[in-house]
Amino acid sequence: MAGTTGGRPPLLLLCAAQFMLALDFAIVNVALGGMQRDLGFTDSGLQWVVGAYALFYGGFLLLGGRAGDVIGRKRLFVAGLTVFTLASLVGGLATAPFVLVAARALQGLAAAAVSPAVLALIAAGFPEGKERVKAMGVFGAVSSAGFSGGVAAGGLLTEYVSWRAVMLVNLPVGIVLVALAARKLAADHHQTRATRLDVPGAVLVTSAMCAFSYGLTVASDKGWDATPVIVSLSAGAVLLIAFLIVQTRVAAPLVPLSVFRNRSLSSGNIIAFLSGGVMSVSTFFITLYLQQVLGYSSVKTGLAFFPQAFVVFLASVPVIRLTEKLGARHTLTIGGVLLAAGGALLAQVTADSSYLLVVLPGGVLLGLGVTVMMITTAVAATSGVSGPQMGLASGLYNSGRQLGVGLCLALGVATAGLAHGAVRAIPVDGFRAAFWFTAALSVGIVAVSVIGLRGTAVATAARPKTRPAPAPDAVGAPAEAAAQ
Repeated sequence: MAGTTGGRPPLLLLCAAQFMLALDFAIVNVALGGMQRDLGFTDSGLQWVVGAYALFYGGFLLLGGRAGDVIGRKRLFVAGLTVFTLASLVGGLATAPFVLVAARALQGLAAAAVSPAVLALIAAGFPEGKERVKAMGVFGAVSSAGFSGGVAAGGLLTEYVSWRAVMLVNLPVGIVLVALAARKLAADHHQTRATRLDVPGAVLVTSAMCAFSYGLTVASDKGWDATPVIVSLSAGAVLLIAFLIVQTRVAAPLVPLSVFRNRSLSSGNIIAFLSGGVMSVSTFFITLYLQQVLGYSSVKTGLAFFPQAFVVFLASVPVIRLTEKLGARHTLTIGGVLLAAGGALLAQVTADSSYLLVVLPGGVLLGLGVTVMMITTAVAATSGVSGPQMGLASGLYNSGRQLGVGLCLALGVATAGLAHGAVRAIPVDGFRAAFWFTAALSVGIVAVSVIGLRGTAVATAARPKTRPAPAPDAVGAPAEAAAQ
């Protein structure tokens, strides 16, 4: 973000907020057993600890991204982070299942405001070229580290403290981040005062996203042929079609369809969708394999993910430099190959496979690939986008990844041969099928990178752009936004 002074946003502050969101997305998975024992969740009800977060996060991402363009990204960031912190407190003190589920839903709603604001502030505050690649590199590295580290942290906190700690750990961090953001981020709402929010479009697309998210969440528990799944997915399709029609008829659409003419943005969003699927399916089935087949405890499962998280940390700087040197297209191709190799290796698991010989190297390859995806996809998905539309591009990117998480996980569960959420008795063949599914998604990433990004600005190495002196345009937009 370039605020009133034209300065850059505090990158570490924004990335710290993103780390908390990514950590929280993954950290609860290992704690589900403790939540069920203490609060008396049923097997079918327990899924909503994860599902409620995914439903509201995925459902409101596009609206959150565009709202940042309209009312100001600082306002949305601070308000969303405040709500997220309060929801974490409520969840950590919950004494009944519905309270915890409601708190998780509120966390998801807040995350849908914070996450696009973070990416938009970074993208608008750093010009395209090496500066943005480096900034996005830090953003992506923090996101992937939070996702991978969340599983490890969840196991340790659940085993040695309580499942409540996975919620309450956000409280001190959130308070500090809100205080720093209120003081350090420059106000930006004056830049978009004349812009109006497309209310009909916002209602339609948010309803469509919620319907899709609900259907995908329920599908893994009730099966694809269940009435609620069919109804919700059908409703989502109808609402989405209605949204697209509205976007062609209003003066200031929520999502101008012309934005998809940007091949880098469109391809980046497809890759975000596929890579989100690889991350969700692989993490889900690795966790279940370690616990069900190899008999690992929660804490041992968490520690088993530590090498993957550590690889993400070590690989972040080399991936940033690789993206600068080769360009996003070639770097994403390499990342897709790494993901495919990791999935193919994990697909060799048996009832008595060695963690050191199969799971560990497969997880490390996935960690390397995920690092590339989290860093370089964000560069592609925001390339060629003007400052006033950064929130839109960020919302599209996050929505694509979140839908990939939900849809691909539901498909992965179906591929593994699970019926009606019977995750306690997965056959080894089911694990192999699920990991082959992640390899297939990864091949799709390679194809989109090679074909979709051909001839785009991100296909070549990043080059610094000459940056004009900061000067507001007619509506107060930052100079770098006007120059793009």
